[in-house]
Amino acid sequence: MARLWRRRRRASYGRPSHALVGGPGWSLLLLCSVLLGWSWSPEARAGGPEIDVPRAEDGPGIKVGERSTFHPGFALVTGVDSNVFSTARQEPRPASGEVGPRLASFVMPTGWLGLGNRQFRDGLLMSPPERSGRTADYYIGLVGGARIYMARNPNVRAQNRPTFGLQTRVALLPGRKLSVNVDGDVFHYSQPATYEAGGFNFNRIDGRMGLAFIGRPGGGRLSLMFAPRLGGLYFTGTREEVEGGCDLENGQNCFVAKGNRVVPGFTVETKWRIRPKSALVINYGFDWTYYTYCCNEAEWGRNEDNFANRITAGFRGQVMKKVVLDVIGGYGMGFYRKDPTNPRGVDDFKGPIFELGATYYPNPRSLFYVSAFRTFQDSLLGNYYTDIGARLQARHEFKWRMITTAGAWVAGRRYVGLAIPGSEDMSIDQYQPQSVQETFRRRDVVFNLNLKVEQPLKKIWAVALQYDMAVDDTTFAIDYANGVQDIGGFTRHVVMLLGAVRL
Repeated sequence: MARLWRRRRRASYGRPSHALVGGPGWSLLLLCSVLLGWSWSPEARAGGPEIDVPRAEDGPGIKVGERSTFHPGFALVTGVDSNVFSTARQEPRPASGEVGPRLASFVMPTGWLGLGNRQFRDGLLMSPPERSGRTADYYIGLVGGARIYMARNPNVRAQNRPTFGLQTRVALLPGRKLSVNVDGDVFHYSQPATYEAGGFNFNRIDGRMGLAFIGRPGGGRLSLMFAPRLGGLYFTGTREEVEGGCDLENGQNCFVAKGNRVVPGFTVETKWRIRPKSALVINYGFDWTYYTYCCNEAEWGRNEDNFANRITAGFRGQVMKKVVLDVIGGYGMGFYRKDPTNPRGVDDFKGPIFELGATYYPNPRSLFYVSAFRTFQDSLLGNYYTDIGARLQARHEFKWRMITTAGAWVAGRRYVGLAIPGSEDMSIDQYQPQSVQETFRRRDVVFNLNLKVEQPLKKIWAVALQYDMAVDDTTFAIDYANGVQDIGGFTRHVVMLLGAVRL
């Protein structure tokens, strides 16, 4: 089946003659793992795809029917990106021969449309778990925007492409003995490559859909959930790239297309309510990752079909008047099929996973959230990665309606099962440092910081200032067979000023 899909969807991800053979595929390891890791994790909330499309909070809305509200909005964003191609400070840019990051300013018009009868925030439908007289709670939203770089460099200007998507949240018969939740996100992301070139990028379609059937037999103290889900990831290309085929021998790059995958899975969860707002939880999750470009042939790297199992149990709920705890722990098992080109056999994951979090609500306008976690996730390059780290989030709304949000997370990340140079990737000579070459395992420290201040003005206007920082600290580097070295880490700062009209 995998070979049939390859014949039907064979694509060229060719790069200019001056570019590094194989480079983007390995640079993809950092950027897409950071951006996709949490969104693909079954434990993570399916929120925040609109983070690539800056927008303001919804306004009061336009009444539609008896209970629904329509929320349109438009914003114009101006900003500065300190590192368009996520380049290491000491790394040469092949297109120009210059060293280090490429800075550019940009403008970004964005717009959004939302229709629903409940508030939608951070990717979640604010539908209360208690039974109500409503048949359905719902929200359907469209969001889109186009980042336009104001730069003389043609490779930077070639990144001027749109990002847009659709989000759907539906809760049928909320709080009753049998209820059904429907969640769906489909987004087209536009993202520059991690090296300077105009004809190559990491543009992709990322889709996720899930159903949750929730039964509450008896008096509702016991809750049973079965939730099938389906995810998909497809890297797009220009018309010339798609029609040209994929030719490794002539220096064209197929490694990004190797990230295309379909991920069906499900979750089974049992909750036993021990207090009005607290419960003991047992959860089992399963995911089958099927790569449409897999590893049946030499030179195809380490994207292997795999099965992931996660078994967790713990406590969720309110422990004090203003404190909510999540204490969840368990065991994860990721099984990777054996690659005939891999002399080491199989690199599987088996180990503990956990999420320890606390949310504090000092008043109705504020919240603080902190957590520690250990997770594992299938990796677009290599077999999988594990994260051990912490998250911090805060939100406060002042009396004059100013909204401030802050979020940060840091993780020690370990990638396992990198492609073997000369066998699974013919373009790579060796890895640096020597410990990576001996173990085929990479270690990074990944840090993200997001700050935003938003001030509504009168009824429909709003202004906001946002700052984002992404850091990957690693000693990892690749020495290619053509004599060029690709350095792993980077630091990136983005500052944005937003003016919006929202209803």
